[in-house]
Amino acid sequence: MKALILLLFTSISLFGQQYLIPQNQDYESRAGYYYSYNQGRKVVNWISYKLEGSDVKGEELPLRAFHEDSAESMSATPKDYDRYGYDMGRLKPRSAARNDKQEMREVHNMLNIAPMDVAFSKGAWRILDNMIAGWAVVFDSVYVVTGPIYERKHPEMIGDSRVNVPDKFFKVILVRNGLDLAAIGFIVPNNSEANNLSQYAMPIDSVEAKTGYNFFPDLPEYLEVFTEEKVESEKWKDLSVSYKLKSSWTKELQCVAAEKSDERCTSKTKCVTQNCWKHGCDVKSD
Repeated sequence: MKALILLLFTSISLFGQQYLIPQNQDYESRAGYYYSYNQGRKVVNWISYKLEGSDVKGEELPLRAFHEDSAESMSATPKDYDRYGYDMGRLKPRSAARNDKQEMREVHNMLNIAPMDVAFSKGAWRILDNMIAGWAVVFDSVYVVTGPIYERKHPEMIGDSRVNVPDKFFKVILVRNGLDLAAIGFIVPNNSEANNLSQYAMPIDSVEAKTGYNFFPDLPEYLEVFTEEKVESEKWKDLSVSYKLKSSWTKELQCVAAEKSDERCTSKTKCVTQNCWKHGCDVKSD
């Protein structure tokens, strides 16, 4: 599968900027992510997190039990998902918390859960998270903001808590490598027909127009133009110094992708993004 990302460019020093909170949004935090909770829908408005290579290459194993958040009253419960045919979809994936026990626990907090079509959760959504894990291997850091989109005036509800089922999910990603920045957005339908991720890729400002959020507000205005106006999905590897350097590696390593079971893939790979051939490696390091 072809990698998707915006054209990288060189800019002024951008270390220490806050990329994870949409502009003018109230938020709370848990280990490994920020979030804004929607009490009426029993689903977050958004969750955001920073991802580095160590996060996807760690040894923490996924948990199987989910827990209610003690600080958010009237939150959804695991029982709300019983007998409704929806997966307890993770907005921050388990694969992004492999390097910290507490972060792995908070991935299993019900705050991080939203009703997802089972085929979508184990298909397009998981594939997108695996792609992002590969970018975290190649680049210094990846910033992700993700959440639900409701298009119907009266969405489907499940469980005694009346958890609202999203029609779509959005994900916006900002990649930083030294002084390089790149960004891309996705809006993917929450159904079994979601496939071919390239058709759901779009500039960040298109996601902003749909959600009403202003993402990555700490970017200087002139840089927002570069990261939001156009998608150059086939050129980024040729222009990224980091990708060129790391693509010369020949060491065989374990794939960082998550299987449908959410266990880490055990295959070995020489792909620069450390995804094996069955999990999206499109360029090998030899």
